[in-house]
Amino acid sequence: MHLASTTLTAFLALAASATAAPSKPQDACAVNAAVGFNGTTGGWFPYKSAVGCLNTFPINKDIQKSTTETVRRAIDGWYAFTDMASVASKIDGGVWDLKDVDLRKSLKAISTKNYKHEKDFHDDLTFLLRQLGDAHTGYRSLCFHSAYSYYQPWGFDVIVDSKSGKQYVRLAENPAPAAAAGALWENVKKAAGYDPAKYSGWTVKKIDGDDAISYIKKFSDTQVGTVKDRGTRFNVAVQRVTVLQTGAIRKTFGAVTVSSSMEAPAKGSRKYTLVSPEGKTVTIDAPWFARHGALAKPYTDAKSFYTNNCLVAPETSLTRRDTDSDTGVILNDLDFRSGDNVLENAAPINSALKPFPNTTENAFGNGYPKLLKAGEFGSYHLLDAETGVQTLPTFSSDPADGPFGPTAQKCLASLNDPEATANIGTGGPAGPNFYCFIKEIHAGLTLLKKAGAKKVILDWTNNGGGWGDLGTAHVVVMFPNVPRDTARFRSTPFFNTVIKAAFKLDLNLTTPLTMFGPGNFIDPKTHYPPKPSDVDRIFLNPKNGRTETYGKYTSKYSDLISIVDGGAIFDETQRHNVFNVTGIPKPTKPLWDPKNVILLTNGFCGSTCAHGARLAVDHVGIRSVVKGGVAGSKPFSFSSFPGGNVVDIDQIFHDPAVLGLAANPLTPQPFKNAVSLMRVNAGVGYSDRKDLPAEYARKTADCRIEITEKTINPAFAWKEAAKKFQGCKKH
Repeated sequence: MHLASTTLTAFLALAASATAAPSKPQDACAVNAAVGFNGTTGGWFPYKSAVGCLNTFPINKDIQKSTTETVRRAIDGWYAFTDMASVASKIDGGVWDLKDVDLRKSLKAISTKNYKHEKDFHDDLTFLLRQLGDAHTGYRSLCFHSAYSYYQPWGFDVIVDSKSGKQYVRLAENPAPAAAAGALWENVKKAAGYDPAKYSGWTVKKIDGDDAISYIKKFSDTQVGTVKDRGTRFNVAVQRVTVLQTGAIRKTFGAVTVSSSMEAPAKGSRKYTLVSPEGKTVTIDAPWFARHGALAKPYTDAKSFYTNNCLVAPETSLTRRDTDSDTGVILNDLDFRSGDNVLENAAPINSALKPFPNTTENAFGNGYPKLLKAGEFGSYHLLDAETGVQTLPTFSSDPADGPFGPTAQKCLASLNDPEATANIGTGGPAGPNFYCFIKEIHAGLTLLKKAGAKKVILDWTNNGGGWGDLGTAHVVVMFPNVPRDTARFRSTPFFNTVIKAAFKLDLNLTTPLTMFGPGNFIDPKTHYPPKPSDVDRIFLNPKNGRTETYGKYTSKYSDLISIVDGGAIFDETQRHNVFNVTGIPKPTKPLWDPKNVILLTNGFCGSTCAHGARLAVDHVGIRSVVKGGVAGSKPFSFSSFPGGNVVDIDQIFHDPAVLGLAANPLTPQPFKNAVSLMRVNAGVGYSDRKDLPAEYARKTADCRIEITEKTINPAFAWKEAAKKFQGCKKH
């Protein structure tokens, strides 16, 4: 039996044999298990019961030591920004408002700290990496962070009054999935003694004694770990509104009211001071309630909870890039994004609140906006007779039936090159649907052009990314002479060992076995994949790279190289190039003049979205607009977590093993505990600035618009953004 299981058995046996207590302590895990594991209906239990279960388990020193060592090796060997993180508060003049995180020092301290409960150890490890503000780097325990999700009775709408300019918080809809929403409010009614529906639409003046907006600002600065920009963190913490591929509107709520895939809230309830629409003031306690997370494994009691959810080894087979239809972030991101991976609110509005609109169609009452096309990946609208809008909530092309299933086969039949399969990527093959994504983008934008759009808004709000090459492809089919992004890698002893082995053993250019063979890269000098003999020139020779010192740490970095993620080739002289495969002509002139193109985001345009956005803004020269943030603030960054090359838990263990390095003393070893996420950002991606990687080079939007009672509806946000074609008056 595993040491951790032995420790637990002894602990439970000791508890069971105690005779001093008049009655046997209640098994909180058993109480939670009794409600069932249906992910769509009911299944609510009190916060106290959820945390009581998690605090059942004493610290397991073996897991503490081995887990920290695995994370340390992954950080030391793969992570691109270890040194920069140690002086993050000073980089670029401190524009990010980040804390310095000395990962080496902190991991050493966590590995030897005396913890009472195992939960506290995993919480500390998660919080440490959250402070990096990098959605591509993090750790999550399955049982302590993903087995339970926590909900407040309401979501928050954070609105700026268009007349006074003052920002306020309003209790919005039930944040739970529709089938479970009624059960949540019934539980709140029994526990708190009031009907939550009564208070929907009331203004929140104070939260736990603090001004409501100040509370959310503090929360977002400490609990949202996916992004570096304060304005985006604020948006991620509260409500987010997305126009989906179908053209429908989806409203979701953030981590301030839905705590999913993160630590349990610190307290079992919040105290709200509320003001009714008529001006009546009340103070109420709002309890947190919990339910099983999507990754929770069935159990019956504390022992089986620990065995099934805390000790079961994570799957290590490569998985395709499943996406969430709201954000487009790959599945592993959803398990990590500091709890802001909220569920769709589809609950009936049982209050004085007006139903939130589910479409932008005819929002102005004059026939506009008008939906021209609802695609598989994005939607295309006319805002007015001369302004088009594209909404793109994802850069993933993955069909639900797999990269080579019926959907992909239908796509393949429409391609000019039946051998084009876009095999190269960090999450398995993209498949032919990769090219149909590009075809749909081009067709949708062309449709807007033919419909009379002289200007266009690219609404990439809440786009968490997807296949890296699709971001480049989007810009390439719109504008001529778009360069491909380049990156560097931190030349650690472990990375150098891996890259040398990959350039010797992983030589298939179309279906590489790892993320580090020549087929995963494009040499900027030749526009072809590097040859095995190029490994020294590009990666190992320090004279061809650069040396950087951040604080007390100095690192060497490789020469510039382009990363392939999806397999897109833009060089017309090469086989399987995008233009030949799709039939899209390579542009010789812009589809629109760059001054007539605006990028609109809420800052949460991440990963692939960030790369595409930066190419369009930095190299093409389109304008950018952000919405939301704190009222009256300056424009913030239009993109987030651009990173470079992400090594997920699959590749962390899989790739070294394939290369014969599993037993190398530098190689991270598989976890002994169940982990819902472990990933590190390995590539240092660049854009227009060469002194700093894109991850740390802040690029603010040209303009910012407020989220008001009108612009919370995307149609009116588009209308406000369209005014910025004339320039930004206030900012």
